[in-house]
Amino acid sequence: MAAKAKKRFFRFPEWTPEWVKLMFRVGYRVGILFLILGLLLSLFYWILARQYDLDKVSEVPASNIIYSDNQTEIAELAGNGRRLVETEEINQLTINALIAREDTNFFDHWGVDPRGLLRATFKNITSGDYKEGASTISMQLTKNTYNNKSKSMHRKLLEIFITLRLESRYEKDEILTHYLNRIYFGSGCYGIEEAAQTYFGVTTKDLTLAQSAMIVGIIRGPHIFSPFNNLEKAMAQRDQVLDRMLHLKSITEEQHDNAMTADIGLIKKSEKKKQKKYTSYSVQAIERHQEQIVDATEIDQGGLKIESTIDIQLLAKVNTDLKRILPQIPADSKTPLQVAVVVLENETGAIKAIVGGRDPVKYPYNRALDSSLELGSAYYPFLYLAALERGKLPIKNQPQVTGRQLDYNDMLAFSKRFGVYSNANEDPAELYRGGVSATPLELATAYSIIRNDGKRAESYLIESIKDLEGKVLFQHQPYDVPAVKPGTASSCRDLLHKAKSYSYNDIAYRYKHLWVISSSDKHTAVFWLGHDLPADIPNKELLAEELSKAMQEWVK
Repeated sequence: MAAKAKKRFFRFPEWTPEWVKLMFRVGYRVGILFLILGLLLSLFYWILARQYDLDKVSEVPASNIIYSDNQTEIAELAGNGRRLVETEEINQLTINALIAREDTNFFDHWGVDPRGLLRATFKNITSGDYKEGASTISMQLTKNTYNNKSKSMHRKLLEIFITLRLESRYEKDEILTHYLNRIYFGSGCYGIEEAAQTYFGVTTKDLTLAQSAMIVGIIRGPHIFSPFNNLEKAMAQRDQVLDRMLHLKSITEEQHDNAMTADIGLIKKSEKKKQKKYTSYSVQAIERHQEQIVDATEIDQGGLKIESTIDIQLLAKVNTDLKRILPQIPADSKTPLQVAVVVLENETGAIKAIVGGRDPVKYPYNRALDSSLELGSAYYPFLYLAALERGKLPIKNQPQVTGRQLDYNDMLAFSKRFGVYSNANEDPAELYRGGVSATPLELATAYSIIRNDGKRAESYLIESIKDLEGKVLFQHQPYDVPAVKPGTASSCRDLLHKAKSYSYNDIAYRYKHLWVISSSDKHTAVFWLGHDLPADIPNKELLAEELSKAMQEWVK
């Protein structure tokens, strides 16, 4: 009995060329293979995506923690005290602006925009650099939540599958709320509520159309488009968002025109309602240093471990001594008596203690870092250093006699080498008498040269910064430059004092303030006392003597 012919699902017409049949059969099998591979790949990334905790989406990023030089926790930074909003507090104007700018199809897609994704994938494959993201708001939330900054195809596929899970877990309005609470809006604003209050002095629900458009415009470049940093660029971004909203018909032409000409209501940077209240000038200074060396997005993600140079036991002693000594000096309510202290390590430049005023909450201005003050006789040791380096005879406490042996421009060059040269007096005689300014930190760094074999070490506050996973984002590298020869520094030490540790007291000759400097082989301490508006300091000689004794303990 003849075998029964196998019935085919699809039969080519008899006139079909063999090469067409062959191509179809090969294509069919390849298509099946790719389908299987696609399903396996999808299964792999779905399993991988399930390892991520979706609860983190609704959590505020972890605070950044500052540690002392012995790993004791000092303070929390970004993420601490962040102002969150509920869904009902976000007005529709802000939502429309966000959708228009960042994700037009947000309410229609399931977390991934297929058309945008295909377009971006094609560009990435052809260019090989994966610059095109096609990120929806949901994908951006995924990226910010799980700190995904890699540009690889693997990370992008993983991001897509996590986003699919996110969309199945959260409602659209929840995603918008978590997104706006999490992202960075520049000028230290984490989340939209801080941005609204910082830039405009209003809550999120009270933002006008123009204000909403400007805030949304900041998202793609928080530093570049912050109105505090560049108002012109911020206004241009506002205009782009409004134009896009008009194109999508989410606002009328009348609303558009009114918003384009409306007063934006930007408050002055100096009048911000949102001001950080520091309990320590050291913490304030560390945060400033952090912002200089770590990208804002890293700070925004939170979870950073910031290892500082601060010696909290020394800092506590400094503050205790100041409280004990300074009450002897009555404070004028109009021009309160202020202080500044810096203690640093001579060899490395590590700042071990810093005080920028009498009260960091009442007087947040950090005088230790920012007040350039005339040095007066505190400048004399640098005259001695210059004279010794040039083979001249330094005469102690006779600055003009010593200075006349030196060329003015040469002395000015030495001052720059030491780091104390601001507002240098053009009259040589006045310069030699101390007519030059420096901050307390600059003066401490300059004095450390005398104890550091003539080398000026770069001062710093942060040893290292690590992320939540322990990855090192920053590690300080010691840096110093020779200022004078080692023998010159040694001779200057002998001239100032032949003991291992010396104190140097000064009442500045022109402005009414007091410098006290103390140094040992290990540390240099600088103390400044004065009024922000010049006024007399009573009992300054007695005060200088008491401070000198206390400072001998600081530099041990």
